Amino acid sequence: MRSLICIFSIMVATAAFPTPGLAAGARTVAPSGKPGVVLDFSSYSGGPVDHWLQAQGFQFEEAAKDPKRLRLSIENGALVLEARGRIRGFLLNDAIDVPTVNRVRIEWGVNQYPKDAAYSRRINNEALMVYFFFGSEKISSGHILIPASPYFIGLFLCQDDLVNHPYKGRYFHAGGRFVCLGKPKPGEMTTSEFDLNSAFKSYFGKHTTPGITGIGLGVDTSVSGNDGKTSAFLKSVELIGGAGN
Repeated sequence: MRSLICIFSIMVATAAFPTPGLAAGARTVAPSGKPGVVLDFSSYSGGPVDHWLQAQGFQFEEAAKDPKRLRLSIENGALVLEARGRIRGFLLNDAIDVPTVNRVRIEWGVNQYPKDAAYSRRINNEALMVYFFFGSEKISSGHILIPASPYFIGLFLCQDDLVNHPYKGRYFHAGGRFVCLGKPKPGEMTTSEFDLNSAFKSYFGKHTTPGITGIGLGVDTSVSGNDGKTSAFLKSVELIGGAGN
Protein backbone atom coordinates (compact mmCIF):
# COMPACT_ATOMS: atom_id res chain seq x y z
CA MET A 1 0.00 0.00 0.00
CA ARG A 2 1.67 3.07 -1.32
CA SER A 3 0.10 5.32 1.31
CA LEU A 4 2.04 3.52 4.02
CA ILE A 5 5.31 4.68 2.48
CA CYS A 6 4.07 8.28 2.51
CA ILE A 7 2.93 8.03 6.13
CA PHE A 8 6.19 6.36 7.19
CA SER A 9 8.22 9.07 5.46
CA ILE A 10 6.34 11.87 7.19
CA MET A 11 6.64 10.18 10.57
CA VAL A 12 10.39 9.97 10.07
CA ALA A 13 10.64 13.61 9.05
CA THR A 14 8.70 14.73 12.12
CA ALA A 15 10.47 12.35 14.51
CA ALA A 16 7.14 10.67 15.12
CA PHE A 17 8.83 7.39 15.79
CA PRO A 18 9.73 7.83 19.42
CA THR A 19 11.28 11.36 19.99
CA PRO A 20 7.27 -2.44 -4.11
CA GLY A 21 6.55 -5.76 -4.37
CA LEU A 22 7.17 -8.55 -1.98
CA ALA A 23 10.82 -9.42 -1.64
CA ALA A 24 11.91 -11.69 -4.48
CA GLY A 25 13.11 -14.64 -2.38
CA ALA A 26 10.67 -14.03 0.40
CA ARG A 27 7.62 -16.10 1.22
CA THR A 28 4.43 -15.11 2.97
CA VAL A 29 2.64 -17.37 5.40
CA ALA A 30 -0.53 -19.27 4.67
CA PRO A 31 -2.78 -19.97 7.68
CA SER A 32 -1.42 -23.49 7.97
CA GLY A 33 0.79 -22.96 10.98
CA LYS A 34 3.89 -23.55 8.87
CA PRO A 35 6.66 -20.97 9.13
CA GLY A 36 7.52 -18.66 6.25
CA VAL A 37 10.64 -16.55 5.83
CA VAL A 38 9.65 -12.97 5.10
CA LEU A 39 13.12 -11.43 5.26
CA ASP A 40 16.23 -13.39 4.34
CA PHE A 41 19.53 -12.13 2.97
CA SER A 42 21.26 -15.39 2.12
CA SER A 43 20.57 -15.08 -1.61
CA TYR A 44 22.73 -11.96 -1.95
CA SER A 45 25.60 -12.80 -4.32
CA GLY A 46 27.41 -9.47 -4.64
CA GLY A 47 27.07 -5.99 -6.09
CA PRO A 48 25.74 -2.78 -4.50
CA VAL A 49 23.71 -3.72 -1.45
CA ASP A 50 21.28 -0.83 -1.83
CA HIS A 51 20.42 -1.91 -5.39
CA TRP A 52 19.88 -5.48 -4.22
CA LEU A 53 17.62 -4.39 -1.37
CA GLN A 54 15.57 -2.17 -3.66
CA ALA A 55 15.13 -5.12 -6.00
CA GLN A 56 13.73 -7.05 -3.03
CA GLY A 57 11.04 -4.40 -2.54
CA PHE A 58 12.63 -2.07 0.03
CA GLN A 59 12.32 1.70 -0.18
CA PHE A 60 14.80 3.93 1.61
CA GLU A 61 13.95 6.93 3.80
CA GLU A 62 16.06 9.61 5.46
CA ALA A 63 19.65 8.56 6.27
CA ALA A 64 19.17 5.17 4.60
CA LYS A 65 19.55 7.06 1.31
CA ASP A 66 23.08 8.17 2.26
CA PRO A 67 25.71 5.41 2.68
CA LYS A 68 28.02 7.94 4.35
CA ARG A 69 25.52 8.19 7.20
CA LEU A 70 24.04 4.68 7.30
CA ARG A 71 26.30 1.99 5.89
CA LEU A 72 24.53 -1.13 4.68
CA SER A 73 26.35 -4.37 3.96
CA ILE A 74 25.55 -8.07 3.82
CA GLU A 75 28.04 -10.28 5.63
CA ASN A 76 27.70 -14.01 6.32
CA GLY A 77 24.08 -13.95 5.17
CA ALA A 78 23.07 -11.08 7.45
CA LEU A 79 22.23 -7.45 6.75
CA VAL A 80 24.54 -5.15 8.73
CA LEU A 81 23.34 -1.62 9.50
CA GLU A 82 26.05 0.74 10.74
CA ALA A 83 25.16 4.26 11.89
CA ARG A 84 28.14 6.55 11.39
CA GLY A 85 26.68 9.44 13.34
CA ARG A 86 23.43 10.67 14.87
CA ILE A 87 20.85 9.63 12.30
CA ARG A 88 17.36 8.40 11.56
CA GLY A 89 17.23 5.93 8.69
CA PHE A 90 14.51 3.53 7.57
CA LEU A 91 13.88 0.80 5.01
CA LEU A 92 10.29 -0.14 4.26
CA ASN A 93 8.61 -2.96 2.37
CA ASP A 94 4.92 -2.09 2.15
CA ALA A 95 3.76 -5.02 0.00
CA ILE A 96 4.09 -7.74 2.61
CA ASP A 97 0.76 -9.54 2.84
CA VAL A 98 0.41 -12.04 5.67
CA PRO A 99 -3.30 -12.39 6.44
CA THR A 100 -2.93 -14.60 9.52
CA VAL A 101 -0.02 -14.58 11.93
CA ASN A 102 0.68 -15.78 15.44
CA ARG A 103 4.38 -15.40 16.18
CA VAL A 104 7.55 -13.96 14.72
CA ARG A 105 11.04 -15.41 14.98
CA ILE A 106 14.00 -13.06 14.40
CA GLU A 107 17.69 -13.93 14.11
CA TRP A 108 19.70 -10.81 14.86
CA GLY A 109 22.18 -9.03 17.10
CA VAL A 110 23.86 -5.75 17.99
CA ASN A 111 27.56 -5.14 17.55
CA GLN A 112 27.46 -1.69 19.17
CA TYR A 113 24.51 -0.36 21.16
CA PRO A 114 23.56 3.34 21.14
CA LYS A 115 25.24 4.89 24.16
CA ASP A 116 22.89 5.90 27.00
CA ALA A 117 19.76 4.89 25.03
CA ALA A 118 16.75 3.68 27.02
CA TYR A 119 13.03 4.17 26.53
CA SER A 120 12.73 4.25 30.31
CA ARG A 121 14.90 7.41 30.26
CA ARG A 122 13.09 8.79 27.20
CA ILE A 123 16.21 8.45 25.08
CA ASN A 124 14.27 6.51 22.47
CA ASN A 125 17.07 5.28 20.24
CA GLU A 126 18.01 1.85 18.95
CA ALA A 127 20.62 0.24 16.71
CA LEU A 128 17.83 -1.64 14.89
CA MET A 129 14.05 -1.65 15.17
CA VAL A 130 11.93 -4.12 13.21
CA TYR A 131 8.45 -2.66 12.62
CA PHE A 132 5.32 -4.69 11.83
CA PHE A 133 2.29 -2.83 10.44
CA PHE A 134 -1.17 -4.37 10.87
CA GLY A 135 -4.17 -4.01 8.59
CA SER A 136 -5.28 -0.87 6.80
CA GLU A 137 -7.25 1.00 9.47
CA LYS A 138 -5.63 4.40 10.14
CA ILE A 139 -5.13 5.25 13.81
CA SER A 140 -4.58 8.83 14.95
CA SER A 141 -1.04 9.90 15.79
CA GLY A 142 -2.26 12.23 18.53
CA HIS A 143 -0.77 15.22 16.70
CA ILE A 144 -2.63 17.35 14.17
CA LEU A 145 0.39 17.63 11.84
CA ILE A 146 1.27 13.93 11.81
CA PRO A 147 -0.97 11.69 9.68
CA ALA A 148 -2.69 8.60 10.99
CA SER A 149 -1.02 5.22 10.52
CA PRO A 150 -2.01 1.57 10.63
CA TYR A 151 -1.35 -0.12 13.97
CA PHE A 152 2.29 -1.07 14.45
CA ILE A 153 4.60 -2.88 16.87
CA GLY A 154 8.34 -2.22 16.83
CA LEU A 155 10.76 -4.83 18.19
CA PHE A 156 14.35 -4.11 19.25
CA LEU A 157 17.27 -5.30 21.38
CA CYS A 158 18.39 -3.24 24.34
CA GLN A 159 20.75 -2.89 27.27
CA ASP A 160 18.82 -0.93 29.92
CA ASP A 161 15.10 -1.30 29.18
CA LEU A 162 12.63 -3.88 30.47
CA VAL A 163 12.28 -6.97 28.30
CA ASN A 164 8.81 -7.64 26.84
CA HIS A 165 7.46 -4.34 28.14
CA PRO A 166 5.32 -2.33 25.66
CA TYR A 167 6.80 1.17 25.65
CA LYS A 168 5.04 4.13 24.06
CA GLY A 169 6.80 6.70 21.90
CA ARG A 170 6.13 10.43 21.64
CA TYR A 171 3.15 9.86 19.36
CA PHE A 172 0.82 7.04 18.25
CA HIS A 173 -0.12 6.11 21.80
CA ALA A 174 -3.35 4.56 20.51
CA GLY A 175 -1.75 2.53 17.73
CA GLY A 176 1.96 1.92 18.36
CA ARG A 177 4.17 0.07 20.84
CA PHE A 178 7.92 -0.60 21.15
CA VAL A 179 9.17 -3.79 22.79
CA CYS A 180 12.68 -4.90 23.72
CA LEU A 181 13.03 -8.65 23.16
CA GLY A 182 16.37 -9.27 24.84
CA LYS A 183 19.76 -8.05 25.98
CA PRO A 184 22.40 -10.03 24.06
CA LYS A 185 26.06 -9.13 24.46
CA PRO A 186 27.60 -7.01 21.71
CA GLY A 187 28.36 -9.18 18.68
CA GLU A 188 26.23 -12.08 19.88
CA MET A 189 23.69 -13.61 17.49
CA THR A 190 20.39 -14.30 19.21
CA THR A 191 17.06 -15.79 18.16
CA SER A 192 14.01 -13.98 19.52
CA GLU A 193 10.43 -15.22 19.40
CA PHE A 194 7.46 -12.96 20.02
CA ASP A 195 3.71 -13.58 19.98
CA LEU A 196 2.45 -10.79 17.72
CA ASN A 197 -1.13 -12.03 17.85
CA SER A 198 -1.45 -11.98 21.64
CA ALA A 199 0.54 -8.76 21.93
CA PHE A 200 -1.66 -6.91 19.44
CA LYS A 201 -4.84 -7.90 21.27
CA SER A 202 -3.38 -7.03 24.67
CA TYR A 203 -1.76 -3.70 23.71
CA PHE A 204 -4.67 -2.34 21.69
CA GLY A 205 -7.66 -3.98 23.39
CA LYS A 206 -8.79 -5.95 20.34
CA HIS A 207 -10.43 -9.36 19.96
CA THR A 208 -8.85 -10.10 16.57
CA THR A 209 -5.53 -9.26 14.94
CA PRO A 210 -5.46 -7.93 11.36
CA GLY A 211 -2.91 -9.28 8.91
CA ILE A 212 0.54 -7.79 8.48
CA THR A 213 0.65 -5.32 5.59
CA GLY A 214 4.14 -3.87 5.92
CA ILE A 215 7.53 -4.37 7.54
CA GLY A 216 10.09 -1.65 8.27
CA LEU A 217 13.70 -1.61 9.48
CA GLY A 218 14.73 1.45 11.42
CA VAL A 219 17.92 2.87 12.90
CA ASP A 220 17.57 5.86 15.21
CA THR A 221 20.61 7.24 17.03
CA SER A 222 19.54 10.88 16.87
CA VAL A 223 19.93 11.64 20.58
CA SER A 224 22.31 8.94 21.81
CA GLY A 225 25.88 9.35 22.99
CA ASN A 226 29.17 8.49 21.28
CA ASP A 227 28.10 10.64 18.32
CA GLY A 228 25.29 8.18 17.60
CA LYS A 229 27.57 5.43 16.31
CA THR A 230 25.97 1.97 16.34
CA SER A 231 26.02 -1.31 14.46
CA ALA A 232 23.43 -4.10 14.28
CA PHE A 233 22.76 -7.10 12.07
CA LEU A 234 19.67 -8.98 10.91
CA LYS A 235 19.83 -12.51 9.51
CA SER A 236 16.14 -13.40 9.07
CA VAL A 237 12.55 -12.62 10.01
CA GLU A 238 10.18 -15.58 10.04
CA LEU A 239 6.42 -15.24 10.53
CA ILE A 240 4.50 -18.19 11.89
CA GLY A 241 0.84 -18.36 10.99
CA GLY A 242 -2.07 -20.00 12.74
CA ALA A 243 -5.57 -21.23 12.13
CA GLY A 244 -7.10 -17.87 12.95
CA ASN A 245 -6.58 -14.53 14.67
